[in-house]
Amino acid sequence: MAEPMLVSSPDVTKRWGDESNAMVSTLDIVPTVLDWFNVSYPKYKLLKKDVKLTGKSLLPVLAEEPNINWDTVFASHNLHEITMYYPMRVIRHKNYRLIENLNYKMPFPIDQDFYISPTFQDLLNRTRDHQPLHWFKTLKQYYYRPKWELFDLNKDPLEASNVANDDSYAPILKDLRTRLLAWQQETEDPWVCSPDGVLEDSGAYKEHPQCMALDNNL
Repeated sequence: MAEPMLVSSPDVTKRWGDESNAMVSTLDIVPTVLDWFNVSYPKYKLLKKDVKLTGKSLLPVLAEEPNINWDTVFASHNLHEITMYYPMRVIRHKNYRLIENLNYKMPFPIDQDFYISPTFQDLLNRTRDHQPLHWFKTLKQYYYRPKWELFDLNKDPLEASNVANDDSYAPILKDLRTRLLAWQQETEDPWVCSPDGVLEDSGAYKEHPQCMALDNNL
């Protein structure tokens, strides 16, 4: 969530060559293209539910730097390959990033390409030989991640220090968790109740979906 997005328009030259601090994501591409050509998003249903865009057009940013409503982006990850299931949900709000590792009780999966890379082999061999890794994490810490990871990007741009359990960041953690949950509910995220609950949204719960506790001690 740190890659720049490059956008240029032959119709709006005012900001050619400028940099913007607006936070955007790939979800904004479709609304931007539709807005560019003045095309309305079609109305249709998926699983009997109205489908709506969650991104927004970037064209206003090409004209002037926005002051509000461009300081938050979300991200999600479910798996890399079919055998590498590790769902994560992320919010970046202003100078803070919050990561929720839903499958945090399991080790982070490693794909074949990464496993044979010189970088991972060095970490693996140094760990086996009880040698220092010259890294801020151990291999075990890389595999087993806490459920919540909160980073203060002003003080910690490399995201080396998780402050989720720091009491001084408790209000920020609460705010970001609330924002993240609201986004999951808005996008009807099937994992919204995971890992300690299951979503019931049909039958008797169709009008008022609920997270039902699993009592799995998570």
